[in-house]
Amino acid sequence: MNVLPISVVGCVLLPMLAAPIAYLWQRRNEKAGYVLTSVICFLALAAAGFIYAAGEGSFAVPDLFLLGCTFTAGGFHNVFGLLCAAMFFMSSLANPAYFRGESRAERYSAFLLLALGSTMGVFYAGDLFTLYICFEIMSFASWVWVAHNENKAAQKAADTYLGMAMIGGLVMLYGLFVLYNMFGTLSLAELPELAAAYPNQKKLLLPAICMLIGFGTKVGMFPLHVWLPKAYPAAPAPASALLSSILTKSGVLGILLIVLCLMWGNQTFMMLLLVLGCITMVLGAVLAVFSMDLKRTLACSSLSQIGFILVGISMFTMGQETALAAGGVMSHAINHALTKLVLFVCAGVIFKRTHTLDLNKLKGAGRNCLPLKICFLISGMSLAGVPGFGGYISKTLLHESIVHQMHLQQGVMVDILSAAEWAFLISGGLTAAYMTKLFVKIFVQKPDGESHLVKMDKGSLIAVVPTAAALLVMGLLPSLTYEKIGAYAAASLSSEPFAVSYFIWENLKGAVISLAIGALVYFVFVRHLLTDKRSNTYVYATNLIDLEDDVYRPLLNLAAFVGAFAARVCYSVTDFVAGGMNWLMHLGATERVTPGKDHHFGHYSKAYVKMNAILQTLQFELMLFGIGVVVTLVYLLINL
Repeated sequence: MNVLPISVVGCVLLPMLAAPIAYLWQRRNEKAGYVLTSVICFLALAAAGFIYAAGEGSFAVPDLFLLGCTFTAGGFHNVFGLLCAAMFFMSSLANPAYFRGESRAERYSAFLLLALGSTMGVFYAGDLFTLYICFEIMSFASWVWVAHNENKAAQKAADTYLGMAMIGGLVMLYGLFVLYNMFGTLSLAELPELAAAYPNQKKLLLPAICMLIGFGTKVGMFPLHVWLPKAYPAAPAPASALLSSILTKSGVLGILLIVLCLMWGNQTFMMLLLVLGCITMVLGAVLAVFSMDLKRTLACSSLSQIGFILVGISMFTMGQETALAAGGVMSHAINHALTKLVLFVCAGVIFKRTHTLDLNKLKGAGRNCLPLKICFLISGMSLAGVPGFGGYISKTLLHESIVHQMHLQQGVMVDILSAAEWAFLISGGLTAAYMTKLFVKIFVQKPDGESHLVKMDKGSLIAVVPTAAALLVMGLLPSLTYEKIGAYAAASLSSEPFAVSYFIWENLKGAVISLAIGALVYFVFVRHLLTDKRSNTYVYATNLIDLEDDVYRPLLNLAAFVGAFAARVCYSVTDFVAGGMNWLMHLGATERVTPGKDHHFGHYSKAYVKMNAILQTLQFELMLFGIGVVVTLVYLLINL
């Protein structure tokens, strides 16, 4: 019996179908609701384990999501799917303590399961249509997470998140339409061969860039990152852990698929990814250094770490000798997921006790909680790339992929890659600086007043202790862990297996340079320029520019004004022509009919408007035209 279809459909459909049941069950019995949610997450994890063991395969599910869907397993799909299920299960264990006493906890549990099923659907999708449907369901479910607290900050962050997700999704859908028009299929198995044989490779850039915008929005790529530093702090800590650890990896998967299916060996797309990756990497690290909020610092850190992954994908896009890049991308995706799960769950434990995320108010908050301190330290050192921890292994692979490509290239490309290498090392140093800033403030410095006694509940302990231990084990035994996982995934990414001597000086040198830069930034900048010596508190730095408030929203308001102005002009021209024709027809004649006046399209009116007057307006006719277009598109979509 083939367990692959049952396992994949179980990963996708079981959590979705269980979501309303979990909601109703938790309203009746809160504790039982949490247990049911964790059990469903565990079943998805078990199914993902079966898929990993089963190996490769693909199958179709007719009529699922109306048009039918295809799913595939093997290689990097299996790695991402197993990682996703593990992160959701671990996060679910921290829910009871974090949401204890909250009236909206059952809603979070329901949308947690809905997000789990849709995210698993993204990772196991066998065609881009299936991926898109699951991607949009995932965006909707995670939007509810961001809005969960229902305060002003959460509302604004949720609006930004939803707006960016909608824009990114629509642009990606346009790219899929173009792609389907070019090849007549969206199958991941067929697209690479069709794209390689396409006579005009430049035309592939349009759908590739449209898809990059959609996936880049979810992954938090510059300049589409504006939602990320606001959504993570606004969402509950277990949700922030999932947003950072796994939902961003859906965007990573999408960008990898763009490269594999369309842009393999395309130098233009490689340069675009490299530039955006370097900016994202450095920008996130700089914002994290200046941040004075615990979860915002971790959010900006996620932005930076995604930049590291994007740089690795750009090296993978080179199309030759890409084993190190493929292994580095997969290893760093795993490392970042594990690290951020631990850090955000720890942040949630601290917040539930102190009710603040302000670093200056968290001075010494975790001094008395040894498990919290050790787990936070291990994750922080892993994120900073300290040798002996998981992050060092993945960053070494990414760094070596840049160095290796420098030896293969010539001319100006060598200089570009050299600049990217230094951006990589500097960003790694800034990572060490801001993680040191967090650890010293929360776990080393003595509190000014009464010490907060932070304790970890059993669920959070079960979630973070094994995860932090895995970071340590995988960092010390890379040949048995990261290297095997990376090689397994790299084989499905058109790359050969690799082997690296991680602890020789040539590879240690990059980590030493980054840590030296981090020490310099922390002791010179953070401790002296960013710290008030008298109160031993960090100085709040003002943002010079906010892309959303200072650029994007004014541009959207301008676009709305231009659209309204154009509509007003069109109406005025139409009215002028109609009036002129009426005057011409009645020229010299006795006026018998008084033309009616339309108060419903030319300007806003507070007066009561009769329905028969509305039915005669150009606005109503345009609305009917729009409905016709939507109906036509739906008909064409169903009958493709």
